[in-house]
Amino acid sequence: MVQIITINDLIQRFGERELAERSDREYCTDINQNVLQRAIDDAVAEANSYVRAAGIVLNKPSVALIGFVCDIARYRLYDDAVTEIIDERYKRAIAWLKDAIKNPQMLDDDFSGSLNAESRFVGCAVMSNQPPKWSDFAGD
Repeated sequence: MVQIITINDLIQRFGERELAERSDREYCTDINQNVLQRAIDDAVAEANSYVRAAGIVLNKPSVALIGFVCDIARYRLYDDAVTEIIDERYKRAIAWLKDAIKNPQMLDDDFSGSLNAESRFVGCAVMSNQPPKWSDFAGD
């Protein structure tokens, strides 16, 4: 499993002040790395669930994927204080991941990942468009 984002990615996108306010639950002055890492782990797990559902093996994440996973981690940091913009960015990230399942090249800037055909179609069944006839079930 590819580690998609780091604490540094969050700091670059959202700034130390915001992350300190969201992670240091007592004084809001210092970044609590454990809290940030938990949000990162949860966001990466959520993103990887979409990647695995598509049967995709990533070599490295795309710049877009990194940004969207940062938005998911930020959403996780806000718990019950999610603002409208953070909620919208989270929803946009999930919508993008759903699109990426259908277009795997979106996940890797130099897409050379592989599609695991077995995992892509596990649990699928092909059913006839015609209803069965009772005579098909008769054991002649």
